[in-house]
Amino acid sequence: MYLRYKQKLMIGITILVVACLVLSSIFIYLTFFDEEETSEGQETTDVIEYDLDAISPYTNQGLTLEINRIRHRGIIDAMMQRGNGWKSKPSFYFITTIDDQEYIGKDVWSRSGTTETLLNTWDTIFQENKIQRDVEEEQETSEISIALLERTSMGLLGLRSQDTEMDRLSITYDYKTGRWEGDDSFNDSDGYGHYLGETFEIWFTVYHVDYDLDGIPYWTEVNLLHTDPKMDDSKSDPDEDGIPTSWEWKWGYNPHVYDNHSELDPDKDGLENTEEYFMEKWFANPYYQDIYIEVDNTEAVGPLHPAHVLWEESKQIMIERFASHGISMHIDDGWPDGPANGGGELLTHYDRISQDSGMMLQFYRHHFPEERRGIFRYLFICHSAGFCHPSEFNVYDTMAVGNS
Repeated sequence: MYLRYKQKLMIGITILVVACLVLSSIFIYLTFFDEEETSEGQETTDVIEYDLDAISPYTNQGLTLEINRIRHRGIIDAMMQRGNGWKSKPSFYFITTIDDQEYIGKDVWSRSGTTETLLNTWDTIFQENKIQRDVEEEQETSEISIALLERTSMGLLGLRSQDTEMDRLSITYDYKTGRWEGDDSFNDSDGYGHYLGETFEIWFTVYHVDYDLDGIPYWTEVNLLHTDPKMDDSKSDPDEDGIPTSWEWKWGYNPHVYDNHSELDPDKDGLENTEEYFMEKWFANPYYQDIYIEVDNTEAVGPLHPAHVLWEESKQIMIERFASHGISMHIDDGWPDGPANGGGELLTHYDRISQDSGMMLQFYRHHFPEERRGIFRYLFICHSAGFCHPSEFNVYDTMAVGNS
């Protein structure tokens, strides 16, 4: 009797111990995974819970204005005047104001003092200028103006000079979106970041300090694009359409929706968006018509046959004629950071270039970069010729002009 009682007691204790172990295991399991899920949930919250109203939470706020190119539009008027006045290039400078902080472009400051340096050219392409200013933290907008002044000589001997403001543009920059409005605005008639004034044509851009250096403001990434403001999106392509997020945002496309950019050509200039993106550093604008020309020249062969080149004044006349019709013409006659066999080469002198000789095919294949074909037209300045001719197949992208 006692033995049976002892056996039952042992079985009861065993069942109790097993039950305790099972319950403990369940408790530990639930506690562990609950903590893990809480931890994972907390990590996700850390990624998405940004300050939706903040403008620049990770950096000190500052603004940059880049003036990338200024072109004087007076070449044709100068050519129409009697005499050789057209040989004198215009002298000019700019004054910028950012929230009442003025910068005078001609006054170049250093520790040794200030030097006056005027722009003395028809076109300042590749002579970029940058102006940076601090602004109040979390400031929402900035007022920016660019005034263009021309200096002309006065008096009998031209010993005196006068500075006259010829053009001015004013814009309001929005730190939330990185866009601006005013005399220049997105998708306006003369192109975003491009102002066609009465006397001057100017290309510029504005941006502010950006933590991830992708050019997309924090507020836009958090509230509109829902991208990571700590990650560079200048190369990311979430919709896999071949164009990165930063370019699509700049030009009004949704970076999360596929666009067939190889077919899209909103300004109908013959350059699809993929080509406009490729030419971004060369002032390409998908909503403003652009023409690109590469020019090569002919080498000299003695005093009777000097080099045949495209004169700067001739180039500016062509550019101005197209500008007056709302088209930007860009001519590579030796761009400093162009391809190795880009524009400005001095090629073999021939007395005459005929349409059927095949000489243009030589120049086309070996001096006109393959990656430019379909974007640029190829122009050769030679001794004697004058035609447009398809170098390959039936594509009329080659021109020869003689100036003997």
